[in-house]
Amino acid sequence: MYEDRAPETAWGRNRRLRALRPVWKSDKDRSRGDTYADEPLGGWLIGELVVRADFDRLRAYDIGAGTVRWTWPVPGRDVLVTVSPDADDGIALVLHHDEASSSSALPTVTAVGLATGKQVWSRDRHDMGFRYFHSSTPHTTLSGRRIASISEKHVESVDPEDGAERWRSPLPGEAGNRDVWIMCADPLVVASTGHGRRGERRIFVFDDSGNVTASLSLPSAYREVALPSAVVNGVLVTGLVHPDDSSDDFARIGGIDLSTGKLRWERRPGGISVQSLLPHRGLLLVLHSFGSKITALDARDGRVIARRRLRGYGGAGLLRVDGARFAVIGRSGGHSPLRVFHWR
Repeated sequence: MYEDRAPETAWGRNRRLRALRPVWKSDKDRSRGDTYADEPLGGWLIGELVVRADFDRLRAYDIGAGTVRWTWPVPGRDVLVTVSPDADDGIALVLHHDEASSSSALPTVTAVGLATGKQVWSRDRHDMGFRYFHSSTPHTTLSGRRIASISEKHVESVDPEDGAERWRSPLPGEAGNRDVWIMCADPLVVASTGHGRRGERRIFVFDDSGNVTASLSLPSAYREVALPSAVVNGVLVTGLVHPDDSSDDFARIGGIDLSTGKLRWERRPGGISVQSLLPHRGLLLVLHSFGSKITALDARDGRVIARRRLRGYGGAGLLRVDGARFAVIGRSGGHSPLRVFHWR
């Protein structure tokens, strides 16, 4: 999914910290007002388009000129809840529902072709509980391979094409029955707090049949894991919360071996906060310092392979890569909600 034709030198062992100027950046969205500051729900960089997902629309920009190529408004009074991080075969999945209706309203999964901005198909999901949507941690995730949903007792996987249930599995007994959320979609990684006030944080990995292939406890030095998270070469890279960390310290990440449960490494990438983690060409790309710095790490041991300072500021943002180009999709109210760079 993350392979490309960029030369190896684009991601080579160059640790020199130099500034990259954006080859293109968008202006603030004046139609929404200067005070609008919603974080993006997602986005994609595909071909010559960069697409941003906000609560009420998808909007595609020409990656070279910055002109708007198409806009897909969320139907009716619906709002987006979540979107797929990837776009297999150029198709993105979005989950939306009527925000003004009761909690019993049906959510809808829609597939949108990113080349044209046209709806490919749409399905109502009758059995998704809304109480699991509204949270700072995700309980539903979309990908090209599955729609995964989690409750306090079960995890289920649904076919993204026809909405048919693939499997439904009970959470392991040691998961407890509270504070359960999804860390990654592919593979499906779930975090949970165990029973009682002293229940330990555990991490579970599910295969494509709903079987638990790994059940790991959080390294004892830490009290919590935090998003964002990503899996690279069998290593789960995630935010780590140490008891001594302050409430606004989100810069510590670590690599947990999914086969042994051991913490392979931990480090602070050198920024104030970690905004986005993205696997690419066997490396892990870290967007941090409020979208002003990017670091390429070897996920096996946490070594820094390359790093760059990014001109501009986008607030909390997402990182998307295609070849040697990458896009930083930041807050709508930022000075440059979209910035496109070329790795040099």
